[in-house]
Amino acid sequence: MEPMPFKRHITQTIKLSLPLIISQITVVAMTFVDTVMAGRLGSVTLAAVAVGSSLWATAILFVFGILMAIPSVISAMDGADEHDQIAPFFRQTLWLALILGLLFTAVIRMMDPLFALFNTQAEVIPEATAYLHALSWGALPLSFFVAFRYLADGLSVTKTTMYVSFLGLLLNIPLNYILMFGKLGFPQLGAQGCGYATATVLFIQMVSYTVITHKHKIIGRYRVFAQLDRPHWGEIWGFFKLGFPIGMSMFAEVGFFSIITLLASSLATEVVAAHQIALNFASLLFMVPLGLSMGITIRVGNAVGRKNPYDIKNAGFFGISLVLLTQVFAATVTVLFAPQIVALYTRDVAVATIAINLLFYAAVFQLSDGIQVASAGALRGIKDMNFIMLSNIFSFWFLGFVVSWYLCFERGMGAPGLWIGIIVGLTAAAVLNTVRFRFKTALKNPQPVT
Repeated sequence: MEPMPFKRHITQTIKLSLPLIISQITVVAMTFVDTVMAGRLGSVTLAAVAVGSSLWATAILFVFGILMAIPSVISAMDGADEHDQIAPFFRQTLWLALILGLLFTAVIRMMDPLFALFNTQAEVIPEATAYLHALSWGALPLSFFVAFRYLADGLSVTKTTMYVSFLGLLLNIPLNYILMFGKLGFPQLGAQGCGYATATVLFIQMVSYTVITHKHKIIGRYRVFAQLDRPHWGEIWGFFKLGFPIGMSMFAEVGFFSIITLLASSLATEVVAAHQIALNFASLLFMVPLGLSMGITIRVGNAVGRKNPYDIKNAGFFGISLVLLTQVFAATVTVLFAPQIVALYTRDVAVATIAINLLFYAAVFQLSDGIQVASAGALRGIKDMNFIMLSNIFSFWFLGFVVSWYLCFERGMGAPGLWIGIIVGLTAAAVLNTVRFRFKTALKNPQPVT
């Protein structure tokens, strides 16, 4: 079987991933807007949004992870021309999205005790709690939005998510302004207003994607709303088992970053704010490799459906190489423009000084962060979900967390110690995931790629 030429691999990956990258950047741009606007209300509000959003991300990205199995399944069905199976399969995933959305609405509203557990500064807790409770109303809409988005991604229709994400960003700015700062007759709600604004945006995005799924010329032909299927618990359970390792792997990774933020919250308020600035900007840059990773998953999954072992391997490794190039650029930008970047977030000199220092650590982990997410995307394409889960648990919790705790508290390094632990965890995950994909796609008689 003839392998696809190198040039086509690269162009196809870029073409497929570019809307996903823009979509992810837009999503994180909402967090960027939240952070910048919270910073205008003071370091306490900024710290509250930082801590609250970390807990939100930990919980809700478990939902993202479970539903992230949708693109690999649908892209494989598409590659194998099993189009009649797509709509029935997706209707069952909607039942799972409903269950997960309701469950995590409750979970997010019960997270308050974690603030005391991690010795969060007392002045930060009331605003962080109000922010989380307001934001919890967005859990169910987000769950459905993610399901619709992954259906489109699995069918290689990636521009729709970009448009809906842009809509969310455009709405988020005025809603934040009105609710956080108390405009147009509304009270000044601060961090709580930020939570309500995000929840409102998520609801509007869910409704928008519902209409797109029905009307789109490609997605609409599958007629996923043509009937309301009863839940088939065996199928739902089977899909849950497929997605659960991805959910756990994302929970392990994002939970690790959230715990690091909670550990930082026991330090000075200025340190918490600086940590949030550095982490928020690093997250913005991370959207490029994350979008490429999603594209890699779709392309590898499609090659699996076509039963082409050469394209499976090449789609993965050429994609990883492309991500590496983007991360070298990202690290360079972070180092060269650190003071200018921090100036976008805060005018507080103490916060800015700490944040500039932390951005240099963020620049270092760009390389390993990109490789680990790209190789994880390739592994999702071949449905090697369990390994990603085990790799993340080991890398982030048995290595990264231990190093962060030891350097920050036992060695007295503070926030820099936490960030060195992040670098260790990401590097371990990058090595393990890449070696695993190489092992799983090794060919006895490889053909040259032109």
